[in-house]
Amino acid sequence: MADAVPEPGNPGTVRVSWPRALDAYLVGIGTFTLRPVDGNGPELSATARLGAGDEPLRFDDRYGIGLIVNKFGKIGHALADYDPGIVSRLLDHMDQVRDVVSTSTGLDVYVMGGTLLGPYRDGRIMPHDDDADLGYLSRHSHPVDVVREAFGVGRHLRAAGLEVVRASAGHLQVNFSHEGRPDAYVDLFTGWVDDFGWWQHTFAVRTRARRDQVLPTITIDVEGRPEPAPREPEIMLEANYGPGWRTPDPAFRFDIPKSTSDRFWAFFSDYEMDRVLWEDHYRYDLAGDRIAPGTAPSPYARSLAERIDPAAPVLELGSGRGHDALWLARQGHRVLAVDYVRWPTKRAAAIAADEGLPATFRTLNLYDLRRVLALGAEIAAREEPVVVYGRGLLGTMWDIGRPQLLRLLSMVLRSGGRAHLDVPRTSLIPDPGTGVPLHRAVTPDLLAAEMAPYGLVVEDVDEADDVVEHMPWSADSVSLPTTRMVVSWQPSTR
Repeated sequence: MADAVPEPGNPGTVRVSWPRALDAYLVGIGTFTLRPVDGNGPELSATARLGAGDEPLRFDDRYGIGLIVNKFGKIGHALADYDPGIVSRLLDHMDQVRDVVSTSTGLDVYVMGGTLLGPYRDGRIMPHDDDADLGYLSRHSHPVDVVREAFGVGRHLRAAGLEVVRASAGHLQVNFSHEGRPDAYVDLFTGWVDDFGWWQHTFAVRTRARRDQVLPTITIDVEGRPEPAPREPEIMLEANYGPGWRTPDPAFRFDIPKSTSDRFWAFFSDYEMDRVLWEDHYRYDLAGDRIAPGTAPSPYARSLAERIDPAAPVLELGSGRGHDALWLARQGHRVLAVDYVRWPTKRAAAIAADEGLPATFRTLNLYDLRRVLALGAEIAAREEPVVVYGRGLLGTMWDIGRPQLLRLLSMVLRSGGRAHLDVPRTSLIPDPGTGVPLHRAVTPDLLAAEMAPYGLVVEDVDEADDVVEHMPWSADSVSLPTTRMVVSWQPSTR
């Protein structure tokens, strides 16, 4: 185990840290068991109390479905923990996605990843998997043409009424619900063979192969269903899981060469940027859920309402649980609130609909330039001043996202509106890639310099103390010094 370290003064003993994703759940009493990977030898069990809790440890979601820490170190589900009908539903979802893509584009779609590995190696879907993996081979060999085609695939899936989240230009996630709760999802990955004989497939495959080793597809049995697979499955399985793919490895982690991941980043970018971490936080943070959305507006939202026109329309960027957006709508403002996390956005939308509030909630990813431009054009076309509100946004965005945000502001503020933004003066999680969403200070001077090329000007600056609670950076409430800015667009004087 890569994270195991020798125990000082105790030869032969190693210490393994709990996965960071488990921290919030490790309070209470539970029994812990170690089992040999090969199934041979004794099991070791011990009962322990962690933290100050006396209740039994629980690791499940709000629907009572058990959780796991997956191979990416994140909280997720395993098919084995769902109801008995999950595999059949998952394959129905998978076939629906495949049929839409095949019918609308003529592309050959095949199972890959875990959905290929389990049936091809073990004769069944792996019970610890959590989704279905599909791929297709592009007709093109140049990444630009591959990306254009991939965007078209996404449009066809959305036109079919499916809920699609784009993780990158080469990776789509199609989500489904069952009896009012999220169900197992389907990943769709883009692949192509370039002019130099490399078969490249998001997100982990880069190997030498010819098109005739991928297509035409063969048929394999997946839980009693005939499903298409790459013509020579072993090539993909070895590229994906290494030469030992035939032997099950519960501790498997993807070890993607940097040269491969760098290429995919350059070809397809990455629209995730902590999105999954935020979704996990909102999905599993039961403490935050106990507060009804719209009943706990932030001091910033209250201050904003005092300084803007009572009838001014509001665009909130990064609305989270929707507390501020719903509260502003109850004050009479027409609100459009966007965020790239789905669970709280859907819940806030349902509340607005039930109460008849003038609030619309959408999922929108500020790292996706195409979607940003579409929203900017939509709002600019109204030719009315709009108040843009972005509490806690600038401190949580990766640097790569700020140009999209500033472009959006330059589009929507040209009718005379103002943007009200804040940025922390103290960083809580300054480094990305820690397993916790980014939170860092960005100086107003740096922001002002970045805004200038977009015609944006900081009109006013005010310092405040904000209270951060029910956020992933700390289990306790944190008083955070922030800088609040009012930003406008001004035409060039050149």
